[in-house]
Amino acid sequence: MSYENILYEVSERIATITLNRPDAMNATTDELYAELEDALARVAADPDVGCVILTGAGRGFCAGADLKARKDDMTPLQRRTRHRGILRNIVEPLFRLEKPVIAAVNGAAAGAGFNIALACDFIIASDQASFMQAFAKVGLVPDLGGLYLLGRVIGINKAKELCFTARKVPAAEAQVMGIVNHVVPHDTLIAEARAIASKIAAGSPTALAMTKNLLDKSTNATLDQMLEYEGYAQTIAYLTPEYEEGVQAFREKRAPDFAAAAKRG
Repeated sequence: MSYENILYEVSERIATITLNRPDAMNATTDELYAELEDALARVAADPDVGCVILTGAGRGFCAGADLKARKDDMTPLQRRTRHRGILRNIVEPLFRLEKPVIAAVNGAAAGAGFNIALACDFIIASDQASFMQAFAKVGLVPDLGGLYLLGRVIGINKAKELCFTARKVPAAEAQVMGIVNHVVPHDTLIAEARAIASKIAAGSPTALAMTKNLLDKSTNATLDQMLEYEGYAQTIAYLTPEYEEGVQAFREKRAPDFAAAAKRG
């Protein structure tokens, strides 16, 4: 697929996906969603990608749905079918991608844009970024997983406040609330994101995938369940070429090449 609404680049085991509708603050359309779906599938299938950065072009990360492109002639059933397709094809693949995803939020992340960022593994924000659950302003319910994700990040009462009031949260406050991991100067955002992504991409693909999966499971699992999951996962990890490479590299006092070891497996 050729892309007109996103940019896609792979370099040094880092895939960078840039939402690329800067004139519309990267507001989402069906065309953008289709391209993002394709890019996520490419990332998932590419053994040379160890980490993903998701960001936006221009002044904003994503202003949410493009209301100018809305389809007013859809029946409720058609609208529900469309919405379920977005959740199935975008939110689930992004959240469940077996590679770490960093949201590099360069500006406003509003409505669906806020929740797309939440579906990533963590967020690095420009000091010019802001976050808003804007749905109440137009009489809608938070979507794209926001009702699931936001409360798990900041607690249910804070999530209710942001959803009920549609208040804009500056990057610094978002960091205090736990939405954002790091706030960095605007001009260094991508460099900072790439520095972290490089460290992650150098890790064991198998171990990272299992760690991400189990941490996501832990929010809804009991201690007994998590201990059982850990036992299975660690047994698998011990059997991988990546573990052998890690031990050999430790003995030889060098950096492990986990990516090459994974390909041997």
